[in-house]
Parts: sequence; structure tokens; C-alpha cells
Amino acid sequence: MNQYYFLVASLPFLSRDSDRASPPEEFLASAREHLTPRDYTAVCSARIDAPVELEPGPPVVTKWQRFERGLRNELVKVRAARLGADPAEHIRTDEAGSDDTDQTGLTDTAREAFGEESPLSGEDVLGRARWEFLTELEVGHFFDVDRLVVYYLKLQLLARKRLFNRDDGERAFKAATDRIMNDYYQEQGDL
Repeated sequence: MNQYYFLVASLPFLSRDSDRASPPEEFLASAREHLTPRDYTAVCSARIDAPVELEPGPPVVTKWQRFERGLRNELVKVRAARLGADPAEHIRTDEAGSDDTDQTGLTDTAREAFGEESPLSGEDVLGRARWEFLTELEVGHFFDVDRLVVYYLKLQLLARKRLFNRDDGERAFKAATDRIMNDYYQEQGDL
């Protein structure tokens, strides 16, 4: 396995509260200069928006994809229970029929996220669980491609987190509410 001492040592430390992390694309541009083509492809294959079907790749990417699928399936189950619906048609499984929800803590995480008072708070619960899982995946990987895969996934999580802005969300909510109320009052006036 290749070791990337210089590249890993040059990377800034990331925490879930990092506000100034580089965009994931900048990391990929830098990584391309240092990685073998095979390892670069492995890093690029790591996406936080894991596909419905697991794609072949390095074991660390497969572990991430299974975690993400399991978490999303638990969210489906919690949503369905709240709506009194059958979750079966929305559950994603692998060829063997596993929905990957047997991983420790996924059920509690999904319930905690749904128990939050706002979607933003629920999203924060999910982001924290994802970050903790990635931190566990890093253990024992100091300068190898797996470390870089996890770093890239963490950059993607931070980029996603930056998309959530409370003020923008409140403005969008107010605009949607105003539209609904205007439509309602117009319909009432038409009667």
C-alpha cells in the first residue's frame, strides 16, 4: 500500500466545527499531483451521497456506503412509523437482502434526528453521526489512501454543512408561507 507522507502531513486539521476548510475540489486537485492513478480513482469514488447500489471500490469506501445506506434506511423506518406507512418499498438492500441497519447506533441516531425541534437540528445530529463514523474509519490509517478517502469525505460533509444557513432557511420558510397564505386568500376571494 502506498504511503503519502508529504500530502497527509500538509493537510490542515479538520474538525466538525471547521469553518474554513478547503472545498473538496481543491483537495482533489492537490491530491491528483501526489497520488497514483489508482489511488486517485479510489479517493474520487468516495461520495457522501452514497449510491443506492454499492459500487465496487476500496474497503473503506464500501464501509462508508454501507453505513450511509444503513442510516438512510433507518430514517425511512422512523419516517414510515410516524406516518403509519409500510417502509418496505423505500428500503434499499444489497444482493443478499441486507439493509445495513444492523450497525450499532443507527436506530438511535435516526430517532434522535427526528426528535429534534427543527430540520436543521436534525441534520446536525445526522452530520455528527457521520463525522464520528468517519473518525472511527481513520483509526490505524496514518499516511495511506484510506486516510485520504476519509479526509475527502469529511471535506464533503463540511461543504454540505456550509449550505445550511439559518437566515437563508428562515427567509425561504417565510417566502413559502407567504405564498401559501396568498394563494389561500386568493382562493377565498374567488368563492
